[in-house]
Amino acid sequence: MAKSSPRIDRPFDGLMPPPLSFQDHELDLGSVLIELVEHCRRRVAPGITLSLSAKLGEGTPITMREGATLELVVCEIVSNAYRYSHPAGTSVEVTMECRVNRQGEIVIDIGDDGVGLPADFAEWRDAGNGMVAVRHELQQIGATVNVTSDDLGLRFQIILHPRQIRVTPARGNFVWL
Repeated sequence: MAKSSPRIDRPFDGLMPPPLSFQDHELDLGSVLIELVEHCRRRVAPGITLSLSAKLGEGTPITMREGATLELVVCEIVSNAYRYSHPAGTSVEVTMECRVNRQGEIVIDIGDDGVGLPADFAEWRDAGNGMVAVRHELQQIGATVNVTSDDLGLRFQIILHPRQIRVTPARGNFVWL
């Protein structure tokens, strides 16, 4: 009979978001982000502060695939902020801001107040599986990510590029076609 290996407890077991349970093929980005932040707040260990600022039109739609990808990516970024941003173990603050820019792109900025990446960090050489997965998953939905770091923390800027966008004048909402 084969021995099973002992289970190693990790602070982020169960951080992955719950499965999406939407009936149609479109999601509201604001609702997805609020649900995600609340999920992370319930699941992360003490010592992390999460805040969300969203400047979106009411009902900013994204596809289910985009929503699922954003949930995976944000969970990865938040869990890494908790693990790595303060080596001394002090609390970490993670902020997430979301907006639609003048080009109609959805921009999500996620940053922490940690020590940032090492000065000689080169993504092509030093990135771990998580950072590689973040970039790859976002590329799969046609999004881009810009990563910046300094001694005030690490920041990810995720940009969802519009396909064809129609603005509904009465409400100022963006409708993905």
